[in-house]
Amino acid sequence: MNRANLIKLLLMSLTLPSAAVASPQTVWKEKTNYVAIKDNIQAGNNHPYQVEEDKLARILSQLKITHKSSNSLLTLTDSSSNKDSYVFSDREIDVLTQGIHNALEKAAAKEVVTFSVSDFKDVYFGNKNLSVSGTAFIKGENLNLIFGEIHVDLHKKYVRSGQGVSNSRFASNVELANFKLNTGSTAKAGKHNWSLQAFTGATLVNQRHDWISINLDRDYSYSQKSSEQEQLQQKYLSEAQKSEKDAQQSQLEERIKKLEQASSVPPENAIAESSVESRLRKLKALHEQGAIPESIYLEKMRSIINEL
Repeated sequence: MNRANLIKLLLMSLTLPSAAVASPQTVWKEKTNYVAIKDNIQAGNNHPYQVEEDKLARILSQLKITHKSSNSLLTLTDSSSNKDSYVFSDREIDVLTQGIHNALEKAAAKEVVTFSVSDFKDVYFGNKNLSVSGTAFIKGENLNLIFGEIHVDLHKKYVRSGQGVSNSRFASNVELANFKLNTGSTAKAGKHNWSLQAFTGATLVNQRHDWISINLDRDYSYSQKSSEQEQLQQKYLSEAQKSEKDAQQSQLEERIKKLEQASSVPPENAIAESSVESRLRKLKALHEQGAIPESIYLEKMRSIINEL
C-alpha cells in the first residue's frame, strides 16, 4: 500500500463515528420529557427484563426525598423546613410506568434506561413545572434507580449551564428540547440538596443519597398522595388496597342508607315528589350537614341522575 492510500485510510478512520458510541434509542418522547435506552460501560445487567407495569407504578409511588438546607433557586420545592416530598406525581408515574416497562424489555445487558419527566408542583411562588431525571436498570432481581436531578426548573438549569440562548433570559422550545438533564452516574454521586429515603424492600446503594435498589420479589402498595380523588391512581392499587376500599365503600353505603332513613319523615303538607327527587334532596341535606364528604356526594349525585 502506497503512502497516499495509507494517509487516506487514516483520515477516514478519524472521521468515521465510533461503533462503540451509539445514539440513545428513544422509547417515548413528549416535548422535553422522554424515556430512552443508551449504552453503558458496565456489564451484567439483567436485560432484557419484564417487570409488571402495576408493580413498577407502585414502586415509583413509594419514592420520597428528604430536603437538605439550601438556598438554591434551581430546586424550588418547599424545602424550607426539611419536609419530605414524593419524587413523582401521579401523572409522572403514569407515563414512566409504560415507558420504563417497554424500555427494560428492549434493553441489552450493557444498556441502561434513562428518563426525564416533568409536572407542575407546589413551589414558593405557586405551581411550577419541575423536572426529574435519572437512570434505571436491573441487577439480579432488583430495580436500580439513580437520580441526576429531582424537582429542578429545566429552563433555569439550561440558562445557568452556559448554553447559548436566543434571548439572554429565555430559551426557546427548540433549545430546551435538545437540552438533556444529568441522569446520574454509577461512578459517583452528584451534589444535591436532597437525599432519597429507603423503605421496606428498598435500600440505598453504597450509602449514596441518589441511588436506590428495590427488591422486585416483594409486593408493594400504591402510596396515595393528597389528591385521593384522582382516578389515575386507582388502577395501580394492590388487591389488598382495593379490598379495603370496597369495604370502606360498603360501610359508607350502609351509613348513607341509615342517615336517609333517619331523615325520611316528610314535613307536614309536603307535596309528593318522585323517588329520584327525594333521594337527591336527602343526599344534598346529608352533604350540607357534613355527614358525607364532597367526593362521595358528587359521585352519588351522578349515580342517581344517571338513573333518569
